[in-house]
Amino acid sequence: MIPAVAAPASHSLSVQRLSQHEGAVNVSRIHGCEGVSLFLGIRPTDRGSLSEQVRDLYDRLGRVLSEQGADRHHVVTEKVFFSDIEAQVEVFKGIREAFYLDGNGTTGSLPATTWLEQPPCDPGVLCELQARVVLSTPGAPAEVRDLPGLPFPAVGKVIHCAGYDYVHLNNLTGGTPGDGMDYAAQTEAVFDLAEAVLETEGLTFRDVVRTWLYLAEMDRDYADLNRVRNAFFERHGVIRRPASTGIQGRVYPCDRAGSLDLYAFRAKGPVDVKVMHAPTLNEAWSYGSSFSRGLTVTCQHRTVAYISGTASIDTEGRVVHVGDIEGQVNRMLLNVEQLLQGSGATPADLVRATTYLKRAEDFDVFKRVYAERGFPLDIPHTVCRADVCRPDWLVEIEGAAIFPPRDSD
Repeated sequence: MIPAVAAPASHSLSVQRLSQHEGAVNVSRIHGCEGVSLFLGIRPTDRGSLSEQVRDLYDRLGRVLSEQGADRHHVVTEKVFFSDIEAQVEVFKGIREAFYLDGNGTTGSLPATTWLEQPPCDPGVLCELQARVVLSTPGAPAEVRDLPGLPFPAVGKVIHCAGYDYVHLNNLTGGTPGDGMDYAAQTEAVFDLAEAVLETEGLTFRDVVRTWLYLAEMDRDYADLNRVRNAFFERHGVIRRPASTGIQGRVYPCDRAGSLDLYAFRAKGPVDVKVMHAPTLNEAWSYGSSFSRGLTVTCQHRTVAYISGTASIDTEGRVVHVGDIEGQVNRMLLNVEQLLQGSGATPADLVRATTYLKRAEDFDVFKRVYAERGFPLDIPHTVCRADVCRPDWLVEIEGAAIFPPRDSD
């Protein structure tokens, strides 16, 4: 059981944001009747060696946790962005384990972590970290437990709070290192593994609201991803397609061709899950990709909007502004604005984001247009380099927003 921490007496939704050290640390703190959760984004300001940068990351993480009334054992999930995963992952793991286990005893539980080679675009930054933290409040005790029996390095966490169960599965890969399986076979095994794990919790893939699919070779394997996913969804009766991001990123173990993260939930009370739409872009399934542009999940006092990977696309499914990064960023953000508007939200309600640039040299243009359109600068937001699923796309963004239900007082 997570120890309780002080919290406001009111159970109305409260979203607070904090940015420190010129944006090196960003926090979104969400408080409501389901307790307190934090989204954290941390990048090193030390531009030294990898080990110096990783220590800087975890030093900053320790400080911000303390400032927020939390401790390292409250960290439930992590996503690590590497510039060279094969050369860096073992150094990172050693420092990370010392941070968590030295401070929580060798019997402590590490966060559910996703390991990705998606180089941060900030010059000189070798690695970056996003994390989710869950705390109890006196009126909303939270229990977090590990899912047993997952094959290394997959990790699962179940959060139980206020009558809701939230299931996170991170870094699911198919097969075993050295088995020679191709991407399609690995991905078939990943989806089957995810379904089997969910079934141990009394859930199925029909309860999944968000997925992230990472491909080491986007151009080679994206068609296979769609084929395998479509067949799996048809076989298992998945009608409400999850929000999703399919993006390039080398994974860990480094000989695996891809990995899967997912988020599912179960509710004892009333819950409303809706597919998000926008008048400025078409539906992804119209061109063979089985995901929704976004999903909203409304429970009691709050709505969470999960925005899928969104790019510069029009109502006919065509790439808009080919070769023009400024035009593509503007159209991409317009599409996000329209998705949020259709659910009663605005970009100001975003609490976290990740942006993928095909070319690192477009970083400054992206930052300028993002700010000009009034998107929040103080949320956890990693901008990294990664190939997008179409050759003509230069940029893609995904994220989450939290806000009061649109029909609430």
